[in-house]
Amino acid sequence: MFVWRPEMIRFMRDASEYTDYHAQLASQISAYLPENAQLCDAGCGLGYLSLALCRMARSVTAVDVSAEAIAVLQTNIQRDGIRNIQAVPADMHTYLPEAPFNAMVFSFFGDTAEALSIAKRCCDGVVILIKRNYHHHRYSVGNYLLERFSFAQSCDELTSAGIPFQTAEFALENGQPFHSLQDAVTFFRIYSRDAEPEEITASWVRGKLQDDPSGEFAYYLPSVKQIGLIALHTQDIPTTLLQSISHSL
Repeated sequence: MFVWRPEMIRFMRDASEYTDYHAQLASQISAYLPENAQLCDAGCGLGYLSLALCRMARSVTAVDVSAEAIAVLQTNIQRDGIRNIQAVPADMHTYLPEAPFNAMVFSFFGDTAEALSIAKRCCDGVVILIKRNYHHHRYSVGNYLLERFSFAQSCDELTSAGIPFQTAEFALENGQPFHSLQDAVTFFRIYSRDAEPEEITASWVRGKLQDDPSGEFAYYLPSVKQIGLIALHTQDIPTTLLQSISHSL
């Protein structure tokens, strides 16, 4: 299970409130949402996408297994006086809503099989998968290929299963601001896939940064995130596929 460390929460909060990444992502998603969407943001993390999506849906149920992540979302809901988001600390693999949603979003959530199985149980409508559309790890010194959980892999899996789907590909600025160079080093060491991340040096990290143009932070790590969106309908997910998924898990 993914564990939110305090530093990770701080970095994600800073990035999410610095750029309009989640607003832009929500705008892309909104094209596939039904009218008056009763939406579930599955594995919502800190909930910044939920905060953006609530402007485009009748209601948003934001679910995450991390109580720490849900606490951040609840604080933001209270701060902004939002009334149409319900923040739920729960495991999506066992969570069951009182009534099926008519839309679900899985943003960088596990593999295709997991999402399909959860969606078939919890949703009677549109399912949107947000997947990374790049192949190299961005925060490592070494060249590490990212082959699992990709947009291309999900498209191949859905095609093989005979499930019809729509796609969109786009790029969004998703950079990271830092209050200090040491903060930036800590960030790279946390997210690195290098065997010895503690060897990541301040001089190497500084070469990746620019001075923060806003003046709010000391540095900014620019990053354009390549994203693939997949939209499908739960009625097109065959029961036979779910049976094969349950046997493989």
